Amino acid sequence: MQSPWKWLLATTAAIAVFQLHTAAADLDISLYGPYDYYVSSPLIPRPWADQFETYFPNNNKILINISTGICNLTLHDYHAAFRAPHGSREARQMLSICNRHEACIYGQLVPSITLNYQGASIFLGLAPYILSALGPTIAELSLLSVHRPLLSLLISLGAPVSIPTRMFEFEDPRDIVNGKTGKLVVNRISGRVAILISAIQYVLAVIAATNVIATMVAVGRNTTLAWACTTQFAPLLWAVLALFVASVAMVGTLLIKRACPPEDRQCNKTRSHPRHCTNIGHIQRLSALILGKLGEIIRSETTICANRNDRAYCHSKEKHPKIPKVAVFLHILAGCMSFVLFLFGTAVFSALQLVTFIDAFIRVIARLIASSVICRLILIFELSGLRASKSRTERIRQPNS
Repeated sequence: MQSPWKWLLATTAAIAVFQLHTAAADLDISLYGPYDYYVSSPLIPRPWADQFETYFPNNNKILINISTGICNLTLHDYHAAFRAPHGSREARQMLSICNRHEACIYGQLVPSITLNYQGASIFLGLAPYILSALGPTIAELSLLSVHRPLLSLLISLGAPVSIPTRMFEFEDPRDIVNGKTGKLVVNRISGRVAILISAIQYVLAVIAATNVIATMVAVGRNTTLAWACTTQFAPLLWAVLALFVASVAMVGTLLIKRACPPEDRQCNKTRSHPRHCTNIGHIQRLSALILGKLGEIIRSETTICANRNDRAYCHSKEKHPKIPKVAVFLHILAGCMSFVLFLFGTAVFSALQLVTFIDAFIRVIARLIASSVICRLILIFELSGLRASKSRTERIRQPNS
């Protein structure tokens, strides 16, 4: 009597397990495939690398198991679309496939992980605002670019968020040197120490800029955008666009410098004998001019601002009150571009998917904060040196006036 009962129970259990697996399979087919993917516009950007291969470390194993497991169908379709020829129908279905695969992954996550991802998106959306507290102003960056343009560009890349200014208002860079926006002063430093400081500044600025670029590449590689699933370059584009904002402001400040007439436009007799200006051929004169300009640019770029006696840039607003209208326009344009870049960064960071709060803080925001702090310290040191240089130049001029 026991044997038939055992057989009946075993058969019933096997049927129940089979029915559960069949129901699960039917559910998977109805929710996760097969699909009829829509064809997107050929203008939709393609990813530069295969997505859904790596994620940030905190949830890497979970996401890979889901992606290659129950969501394997959409993952296989995505790989096929990624390898399809550009412009083909299959390649143009990539955006739809990417969205489907992302939805499949989210459908398998427990609510606690989903809420973690949502909290990380909110925190990342605040990243431009957090970084703006550490970033330079347009006027500060443009003022440094007059003296050390390469260092200024590295700082703009290492601290891609500028402090927002009021729209359509002009902030005169000369106010920074005149002491209205800061009081710290760094006096002249001896030669070897100054060379060492300049070298350290470039090393730190390159490290900060490289850190930002590497972080943005990792963000594009390990996450997806909610509003552009296949667009991997958006975080990197946000960081690189800071260079264009800095360049526009740099041109505006250079125009202000040009509006101030230099005190000596003649041949510098302390550096060149008069015959070097008159008794040489055109080719030699041109080559000497190019080499002289190149040497002047290198000396200017590598000299810290505290050791300058700059007489080419008029710091006195009373002596040279007029500023070219084009320079004012370029500074206002740079401020507007900085505001648009701020909005673009918020839109990008708040839409990042499949990243936990810990990864968002440690591997994204903390690294960006570190780069911004380094660039901010370099900028403060250089602007303090410019204030000392201005005071020193004014003391030299007073006995002669």
